[in-house]
Parts: sequence; structure tokens; C-alpha cells
Amino acid sequence: MVDIVPKIQALFLLPPGIIIVIALLGFLVQIRWQLAGSLIVFASTAALLILSLPLTGYQLMQGIESRFPPLPLTAASGTGPAPEAIVILGASRYTEAPEYGGNDSAGQWVLERLRYGAHLHRLTKLPILVSGGAPYAETTPEAELMRAALVDDFRVAVKWVEAKSANTYENARYTKVMLAEAGVRRVYLVTHAAHMPRAVWSFESVGLSTVPAPMGFSTLNKGVRETLGYFPSAYGLQLSSNALRERLGLFWYQRKYGSAEPAPETAPAR
Repeated sequence: MVDIVPKIQALFLLPPGIIIVIALLGFLVQIRWQLAGSLIVFASTAALLILSLPLTGYQLMQGIESRFPPLPLTAASGTGPAPEAIVILGASRYTEAPEYGGNDSAGQWVLERLRYGAHLHRLTKLPILVSGGAPYAETTPEAELMRAALVDDFRVAVKWVEAKSANTYENARYTKVMLAEAGVRRVYLVTHAAHMPRAVWSFESVGLSTVPAPMGFSTLNKGVRETLGYFPSAYGLQLSSNALRERLGLFWYQRKYGSAEPAPETAPAR
């Protein structure tokens, strides 16, 4: 089961939550000190405006996505031993999808990861592991939804299904255990480019060597680059929020799991 407290805390530490809190504080201060309160309200409004610009969000994303460049089209592994498997991390689910009879289905973000994972599989012929549990006690683990999408929609077989994890660090722990039993020590790791620093840190922390295979890089179309990027939008705020969330997430993981023991070489209880 996922720990919901950090997620609630993040809502108040990231935009727009933190900006709303600051603005409300400004209104309260304004009751006693009008000038100070007005300055706080103005600052929070200005921060919301700046973070809502697509160009701001794009620059914030570049700062984290540039840490791991995309793989060459030949899927060369670079230095070190060649990877022996492809690991695709879960990201989202489409809950109670009406067009699929009210059943859960793979969400938009995870479908993007699966598409690239299938592409990498066709280049390398390596077996695939999908990782994602049911952190909110859903009936079907996310990894099972991922396996179904790969098999039915992408016509790609899945060798391992890790369905116990509730977060990225647990993705890494349980994946290491499962692959250790198969003698796999190095993998291609597929996740969104912004999420890759946290994912690589988690996998390397538990002792599983990775070749980052990032996908889903943030890009701006011509219209946004030349005109619309200078106007606030929900898309711009989403980019800024996601970029800040990943930085906060990595900071939190390093504090929470930095001294964690390596994952044991035994399978998790089912």
C-alpha cells in the first residue's frame, strides 16, 4: 500500500498548491499589515504567472531531462556489460474506462512507456519485465494492465511481471529480486526522461546496473516556441509542476532510502 502522507505533502509544496497557500497567507497578513500582505499576494500571483508560461516549464524540464540523453537509434549500450533485459516502469492507469466495459486499462503515460519499450525490444530482442503494483488496493495490479497492453496492442511478449511495488524504489527492489533469480544483472531502464534521475538512483541504490533508456522528452511545437509560450496556460503549469515534483521526489528518496539496505536475493512474499 502506498504511503499517502508524502503525496498530500507534495500537493502543498508544489504549484499550484504552494502558491495558493502563500496567497492565502498574504490575505491573512493583509488584515494586520496591509503592505506586507499585499506584497505576498503580488509575489504569489507573479510566481503563478511565471510558472504557467510554457517556456518556463520547458526550461525547468530541460534541467532534469538533460541528465540522461536518449539512446542511439542502434540501442547501443555504451560502456560496460551488455544489458540482458528491458525493464518498463509503471506510470498510470485509466480507471474504470467506460469504453472498455468499466475495467481499468493502461493509462496514457504508461502507454507511452510501453510503446518505446516495444520499440526497444524489436531493436534488441531482449526479454521484457513490467513493474507496477496496486498501491491503492486496486483489483488489478498495474503491471498486469501493462502486460495486457503489450501483448494485445503491441504484439510483444512479456517474460516477467512485477506486481507488488507501490513506488519507484519498490519497483527497483522487487525487480532486482525477480531478475536476480534469472541471473540478470544489467538492464535497459525505460521511463519518462523527467522521471529517469529518480529511477536510476533507485535501481543503482539496490544494486541493479542500468542503461537509461529515457523517452517522453518535453518538446514545444513551433506555435508555442514563437508565440503561445509567452502566455500562461495549464500546459505550462503542468510542465513546471512536473519538473519541480521530480526534483522534490529525488530529494525525498535520497533522504528516505539513502541508508536502506540492498534488496535481499529472495522473492517477495505473494
